Amino acid sequence: MRSQCAARGMAIRAVVALVLICAAACSAVRTPADRAESPLRVGTSGDYPPFSLRTDTGADAGTYAGFDVTVAHAYAAERGRALVLVPFRWPELAARLAAGDFDVAMSGVTVRGDRLLAGTLTAAVARADAVVLVRHGEKIAGTFDDPRRRIAVNRGGHLERVARARLPHATLVTVDDNRSLPGLLRDRRVDAVVTDTLEAGTYPPGAFTIAARLARDRKAYWVAPGRDALARDLDAWLLARERDGALSRWRASELHDTSAPSTTPEVVRVVDLVARRLLVMPAVAAAKRVAHLPLVDPAREATVVARAAECAASAGLDAVAARRLAEAQIAAARAVQEATPVNAATPVAGDPPTLATIRTAIDALDGALVQALVVARDARRSDPHAALLRRPALAAALRADADLPGFDEVHAGAIAATLAEVLDAAR
Repeated sequence: MRSQCAARGMAIRAVVALVLICAAACSAVRTPADRAESPLRVGTSGDYPPFSLRTDTGADAGTYAGFDVTVAHAYAAERGRALVLVPFRWPELAARLAAGDFDVAMSGVTVRGDRLLAGTLTAAVARADAVVLVRHGEKIAGTFDDPRRRIAVNRGGHLERVARARLPHATLVTVDDNRSLPGLLRDRRVDAVVTDTLEAGTYPPGAFTIAARLARDRKAYWVAPGRDALARDLDAWLLARERDGALSRWRASELHDTSAPSTTPEVVRVVDLVARRLLVMPAVAAAKRVAHLPLVDPAREATVVARAAECAASAGLDAVAARRLAEAQIAAARAVQEATPVNAATPVAGDPPTLATIRTAIDALDGALVQALVVARDARRSDPHAALLRRPALAAALRADADLPGFDEVHAGAIAATLAEVLDAAR
């Protein structure tokens, strides 16, 4: 374990150095991994405003616009790479990413546990609520979860999964062109549509009303397997753009999102990674049930806690605080596994992942968390005016990012307290 953590500590220091270099360097500087002349191939749907929207008619036919398209252009330009936008349809996204048809998907992709097992998702760039929309002024008696309710949703995307999980009895009308949803609702061909708050903001003003909120989502960029250097560099670039305010400006102009984060981008990333570990726990529960294993595994838990303390110490973090953080995470993970229904959703594609495969992904998330904690701690050290972290705000952010059965205020509060302890220990 010591040799693993020593090697991981060296890797963490190298990654932290890369992040700091990228954040401080001017936009024209490129990292060695991205000096290649090959174009950056970005998968995009073209049917999901305000993230990616293709123009089909007129002089601009075939062009793309939207938040993620803007980000893709900016990143490619700063890295000196040509940008190639590769269209995809949502039901085929996972298979095409795995096949290497594009380097990264940038099209309002939602962070999900099964996707974390199939590739690397960058830091979150936007947040939204999955919602049910109805015609303005129309009141529907009773529940939406009723076979008499015809509810339209984009086929093959994340929102279809949300609709099937939260409205299992409703009659779902799936569409292949996400842009057709407002027309279906306007023309009364359906009773409601499932979309998200950011996409709903692009619909005709005053025409529709949010009738129910189903889930809290966050958007990131899904990097193809084997593109680890790209994933690291894109994450470092995104952090730099959070720090210099570029992403905030793009969110304001493209997403009409002017909300201010409750804490620094470095701490937001830490919270995101803690939540991602919990998002994988339903898959852990499913794999254990398939293998007829108990949900509680004391030996594995002891190994995870010991490794967390050792790796934290190797990275210069407080080992005792890191141990308590790992214990709080494990308690929350147990609760999520126990609350996972037997018929939980299956993975995106292919055979269900084995427990060993899932644990490899969890170990990678744990390593990424240590890296993020180092970056967040160093950012706080460099700011003499940084206040102690507000634990209620951390707990609320965790609850929003890990919207899962079993993960409650008690678990969120325990993790928030230990996160604050780790980040404030060495100030």
